[in-house]
Amino acid sequence: MDLGNTPSGGASAPAPDTVSAHQLITEYVAACNHRPPDVFLKHLGGEVRKLLDEGVVPAHLRAALERHRAKGLHPSVLPSLVHEVMNAASPATPAAHRAWTNPTDVVAAYGDEL
Repeated sequence: MDLGNTPSGGASAPAPDTVSAHQLITEYVAACNHRPPDVFLKHLGGEVRKLLDEGVVPAHLRAALERHRAKGLHPSVLPSLVHEVMNAASPATPAAHRAWTNPTDVVAAYGDEL
């Protein structure tokens, strides 16, 4: 065999970590105290599948599903929770407090309003 050829018998790299909607819903149900109704799970599974097809990272979905389970919300709210998880910014640092001082140039500061 030539060293430059790909070995026969399949791919040489490991398959990417793929997660299905079924796997995520199974994890969701396992974390619940009581199994939710099938209608609820089917609706939630559909939302999860749509988000996975859209390219949402499974880690974001897991975090959103955790919030969803804790809050007990309607399945259609899941995209909003994913948005919340994905765009949760670190707490904004407030602007440093600056004490008020009289302006040295009154016309520039207030115009001709005084």
